[in-house]
Amino acid sequence: MAQLNGDGIQLWAKGIMHQNELRSAVLSARNLSIVWGSDGRYWKWERISNPISEDLEIAELIEVCWLQIDGKYRDQNLAKGVTYGVYFIVKLEENHSITRPVTLKLTCPSGNTQENKVDLKQQPKKELIGLKVGEFTGSGTNKFIRFSFNGREGTSWKTGLTCFGAVIVPV
Repeated sequence: MAQLNGDGIQLWAKGIMHQNELRSAVLSARNLSIVWGSDGRYWKWERISNPISEDLEIAELIEVCWLQIDGKYRDQNLAKGVTYGVYFIVKLEENHSITRPVTLKLTCPSGNTQENKVDLKQQPKKELIGLKVGEFTGSGTNKFIRFSFNGREGTSWKTGLTCFGAVIVPV
């Protein structure tokens, strides 16, 4: 059972709280595209109950060389003129083997992109954390916000990551 503490749980709760007002979005791991996610040799899917959102399905990385998680969400489902942050909500194990920085990329509805690298060795372990992908301002268009978590550098096998999903919340 995953522990629900850390900044990731506050982001998740904020997403749930504002979801009905078209002011945020909460995407579970099942709503994301995870490379090799349907292959039980690489990812284990687990359904958990928690106080924030009932019956959440999470993806636990068993072992993979090509680590890629993608998400998208329609801008029209968010409030126009509000600045949002996009975060992947994950948990890292003490012994995770993701030794190179991962690349987080956001493509805004306008087509502009933001990209940053995050060293997971410097992040808290054994708790939910929010990895900020970037920020954008809602425009009310029918275009997608696209975001990705890319750990494909190198040929080493990666383990020790659990993906809960992603949130898009006002900043």
